[in-house]
Amino acid sequence: MKGTSFVSEEGLRYSDLSATAQEHALKSFINYYVKQYRQGNLEILGAKVSNGVMGTINETLNLNKFMDHSALVAESYRLSKSAYVEIMKQLTDVRYQEDGEPVVDWDAAWEKQEEQLPSED
Repeated sequence: MKGTSFVSEEGLRYSDLSATAQEHALKSFINYYVKQYRQGNLEILGAKVSNGVMGTINETLNLNKFMDHSALVAESYRLSKSAYVEIMKQLTDVRYQEDGEPVVDWDAAWEKQEEQLPSED
């Protein structure tokens, strides 16, 4: 990953979490990903992880976009869990607390990254 850290230098990597904490981190991330997808705001993530993996997830989200947020999160988890796990493994600079909560919450992390994007004239 180039540039500054996506979230934090302290805490645990996803792969270092317990199975329970990994599940908690995964569900938290899926909830946030679906929110960002609906807002058309995935360019930051797209610069950090495999676009093929994101394409797999986004196809599922697009096919089920008629669902409300919580139903879409649940369906996306059911159909795309392995793709989300792959993203979590690729986000090596994201750190988590022992319970699976990110050290810096997803909103704050995204906001920080957006501030670093070049502005358009």
